[in-house]
Amino acid sequence: MSLKSSLDPLDVKILHALEEHGTKISTRELSKILDEPGRTIRYRISKLKDNGILCKAKVQTHERKLGLAEYILVVTSSPSSESTLKRVLDEIPAFYYYAPTYGKFEGYFIYAVYPLTTPRVILDLASNLKKKGLVEEYYLFDVVDYQRYEAKLSEVEDWDWDKWGATLPKIMSKTKEIDLDMEEFPQTVSFDSKDTLILRHMVENPDITLRELGEILDLSQPQVHNRVKKLEESGIIRGYKLSMKPFIEPGMAVICFFKSKDARKILLWFNQLPYYHQFTIESNSHFFVQVYLPSIATNEFLKHLRSLKQYTDEMFVQFLLEGTHKGYCHLIDMYSKETERWRIPYEEFAEKIEDITKETK
Repeated sequence: MSLKSSLDPLDVKILHALEEHGTKISTRELSKILDEPGRTIRYRISKLKDNGILCKAKVQTHERKLGLAEYILVVTSSPSSESTLKRVLDEIPAFYYYAPTYGKFEGYFIYAVYPLTTPRVILDLASNLKKKGLVEEYYLFDVVDYQRYEAKLSEVEDWDWDKWGATLPKIMSKTKEIDLDMEEFPQTVSFDSKDTLILRHMVENPDITLRELGEILDLSQPQVHNRVKKLEESGIIRGYKLSMKPFIEPGMAVICFFKSKDARKILLWFNQLPYYHQFTIESNSHFFVQVYLPSIATNEFLKHLRSLKQYTDEMFVQFLLEGTHKGYCHLIDMYSKETERWRIPYEEFAEKIEDITKETK
């Protein structure tokens, strides 16, 4: 995997420094670390953003602490009703992201949101889709927590797939496990409608200032600061992740679902990868790992992934194509200021599916 030719040594140094020190490091601090004038650093960062190599830092949130949780729904779609299913995915607000997927399930990979007070909403929706003939089979994964890791640019160029594969049996033979900053049983924390609106604006516009948030919400700057600090301390805002796209080759998302009593050893193996990856937990033995890697490296990755099967009770792989994301705001709109509860009306969704199905027959 090669870096883009437009990147010169100073650009690479800047990316490495941002990777190591995080998104909140100032231009002045970068200037000292790299021994370059501040104006040069500012100019280079601006160009990296203009060229789409350095993306805005994304606010990472933990919706489950807001009482709003997620299911991953992986479905095999029915060819005869593909257009109907896509319309359902577009028009049902609970399905806030979906992407075509191939693997054990040939159809769609869907993120679906539900209130913790009504956990059967998504299960009933999935059952309804199958009953209507819109999907043939489906798999549900209850998202409890996740952890993301950006690409390690300094390691990508010299990455050796065979050496990586050879470390698996060594890792599995030892007692060491990965130390994850995840909660298997996260608790809902106290919040109100203004907190949800702060999250909405921060997620949609990472560059928004406290002053701008205050003007939108009719709050003073100190009030906004205190609320953001509380959201950070409670873990609702779990961090600010830098996103970079410095590589020449197009990428592909590969997802491995697995169950194993040695799951945290397996994650230790995956965590050696220098490519972007994410760990998502349902239980202490049930995870999925999403890896974003260059298309040309997919065969090597899968070759070594096959050897993982002997250490799992269940395992399958899905490939994701480019998806459709409806954004964050429509989720926030489901929070009722009056009742201080999430409102995700399954009955209305079921009726909508019924209407769409009838219209497309």
